[in-house]
Amino acid sequence: MAHPFGTQTIRRKQDLFSEKDKYGKTVDIDRPIIDEVEKIAQNHNTSMATIALAWLKTKVTAPIVGATKAHHLDVLEEAIKINLSKDEVHTREALYKAHDLEGVMDDNRNREHNWTQYLINDSENSLIYFIYYFSSTKMKLLEKGGLYYDRSSNNYIK
Repeated sequence: MAHPFGTQTIRRKQDLFSEKDKYGKTVDIDRPIIDEVEKIAQNHNTSMATIALAWLKTKVTAPIVGATKAHHLDVLEEAIKINLSKDEVHTREALYKAHDLEGVMDDNRNREHNWTQYLINDSENSLIYFIYYFSSTKMKLLEKGGLYYDRSSNNYIK
């Protein structure tokens, strides 16, 4: 949901795993949602990824956000500042139809992952969880006042 429908990213061109159709048989169900997120992003003059993350803030949940590059944290920081209108949230949610995972998303379900969790406080003091495995993002997160969870000592480190 971070790019307009059909966008070819560098990763999709170079990575055989991501070459697989992202949506599989659910493309007709998911495309209207992606198109709506694109419209909302244009209205807010921001990225689709920022809108997707801002939508998560409207839910009673502890979202797990994957950050593999330092600029992903910039997108999250921007999302924390955006407040979607009730109409924007309702329009996006009205398009959703529950379905099984398809394509590359279904493939991810059974893969082993060795990730480290990070936490950062947003402006309302609620916690947003990060799963991350590159040191550049760790450093940027720590610079922003985040907490690093060290599994070996079972402690959060500032």
